[in-house]
Parts: sequence; structure tokens; C-alpha cells
Amino acid sequence: MAGLFGGGRRGPTQAEKDAQAAQKRSEERATAQERTEMQGAMSRRRLRRTGGMRLLFSPERQEGTQTKLGGGQ
Repeated sequence: MAGLFGGGRRGPTQAEKDAQAAQKRSEERATAQERTEMQGAMSRRRLRRTGGMRLLFSPERQEGTQTKLGGGQ
């Protein structure tokens, strides 16, 4: 009779546990992917703002070693 009136609740089945674990993994994967996409966008924005070594007249490049082309005297 206890089952008819809400007696003891059985724990989740193995299939339910597997489904919950799979959902948790997929959520973690989605947040990790979102984080990497945001980091990529932030780095691109930062490069546009400050330039970088690849720009011809970047401050980092100007401070580097100065070499002369040609004779070198």
C-alpha cells in the first residue's frame, strides 16, 4: 500500500544517471567553447587597438635592435 500513497522513492536509474552526466559534459563543453571564442575575440580586438609586432611602425619593433641595410658602417 505504501507505493500507492507515495511511499519510498527509488533512486534514479542508470539511464537517468548517464543522461544527466552526458548533459553536464555537454554544458561544460559549451561553456569552454564559448570561453575560447570570447578569448579569441578579445585578442583580435586587443591587436587592432595596440597593433603588435607585425605592424611596420609598431613601438615594439622600433625599440628592437637597430640594424642598417647595406654596408653596416
